[in-house]
Amino acid sequence: MALAFAASQAVGSNKCYALTVDHGFRPESSREAKAVSRQMHRLGITHEIRRLDWSSAGSGKGMTTGLPPLQRLEEIARERRYAEIVDTCHKHGIGAVLTGHHAGDQAETFLLRLLRQSGIYGMAGMALQTPLTAAAPREWPSTAIPTVLIRPLLPFKKEILYEICKTQDIRWHEDASNKDGRFRRNRLRQLISTKSGDPKSPLNIDSLLRMCDIMQGHREYINQEVKRHFATSAKFDTTLGTVELAATDGKRGLPPWSTNAAVRERVLADVVRWVNCKGHPPELTHLQRFGRALDKYYHQPSVATPVSAAGVTAIPPSSRHGWLFCRQAPRVGDIEPREGLAFGSSVVWDKRIAIRVNWAGSPLVASATWCLYSLDDAMRRWHGQISDHRNQLRRARKHLEPHMVQVTQPVVCIRIADASDTHTYPVLAFGHTLESRPEMATSGIDIAIQALGTLGSTASEIVR
Repeated sequence: MALAFAASQAVGSNKCYALTVDHGFRPESSREAKAVSRQMHRLGITHEIRRLDWSSAGSGKGMTTGLPPLQRLEEIARERRYAEIVDTCHKHGIGAVLTGHHAGDQAETFLLRLLRQSGIYGMAGMALQTPLTAAAPREWPSTAIPTVLIRPLLPFKKEILYEICKTQDIRWHEDASNKDGRFRRNRLRQLISTKSGDPKSPLNIDSLLRMCDIMQGHREYINQEVKRHFATSAKFDTTLGTVELAATDGKRGLPPWSTNAAVRERVLADVVRWVNCKGHPPELTHLQRFGRALDKYYHQPSVATPVSAAGVTAIPPSSRHGWLFCRQAPRVGDIEPREGLAFGSSVVWDKRIAIRVNWAGSPLVASATWCLYSLDDAMRRWHGQISDHRNQLRRARKHLEPHMVQVTQPVVCIRIADASDTHTYPVLAFGHTLESRPEMATSGIDIAIQALGTLGSTASEIVR
């Protein structure tokens, strides 16, 4: 609430748009969301409430229905919350999202990442500003607007925010779930609060924030180094979702991005996060697994083998490529098919590419929709049923090298309903048109594939 007031004073309430995501975990959450809406109306800020539906909360993770398991509840809730935020931004043309993270949240994040052995970069805590590209909406507009996440209250302690609300007669609500000791972050919050008055305690909030500041200085330097190495030693393939890193310095020695342990850790972290499309950085143990594979290759290249962690596989260098990072084959249900899509609509596939299909000027459009399947899903659906389609997909599959993750590649299909039956025809795979029927070769089907922003960059068109 303090953030809403400050933002309305800084830029004007008519330029603000507030969103409350009601997770629906507590009986009183709906009532509190409505109370927030009344406060926003009082401030003159347009407000929207989105309540998450957990009745079919599989979220593509192999779960059935209902709430996710407790150990993954916070992670999945965060993913869905940010997906709603990004979706709202693109529907209303919003380019900046402000969140109310404060100094206490930063201190908790430092301790949480310390316990996770996140390393220097992770213990630098939350940044004041970061691109909001981790979560992608299922629907994507024709013109995507890059969105930045800003945390303007990070320097301020919670007591200051309370004082703002009191002086402005603004009511606020305390989330009762913040006291739930089953969650690690809540236990850390309670621990910090007990030490807040002890300046000699290492768990004093000021001590924790000073450590964050020190780590942020290291992070700034590492960021510059990583940026330089990406420009000279990395190849990002947005079509296939792979990254290739240089294998040597040109003289069979360690590549430049791997000579410094801190820089190497960050290069690997950014590459893994880019490839697996997850909204959070990989754990240090996963990065160390990749690091050991690198060291093993440079000491015993003859016995080097691929290594997998965090949903990513690293393939040792060959005569054709350097270190290649690609997706692990997803679990069943990780990538769900998309069906019954109207022509002209755009959807996000595999959290990394937006696909839009238009079919103008054809008499079949009125009885047709388009859909998306993964390659393996499409092969299974047409196994022994439509052999010519299966053969076309098999030929398209040859465009990939054997090591490439193929199951995540999208197959675009047209589904046509007539008086007697419904027929589904693949029309595109891996950017290669599949002419299943003579009329489809000349019917004006337009398929656009757009890579979403990565590593802080804006979206870039890759296939049309």
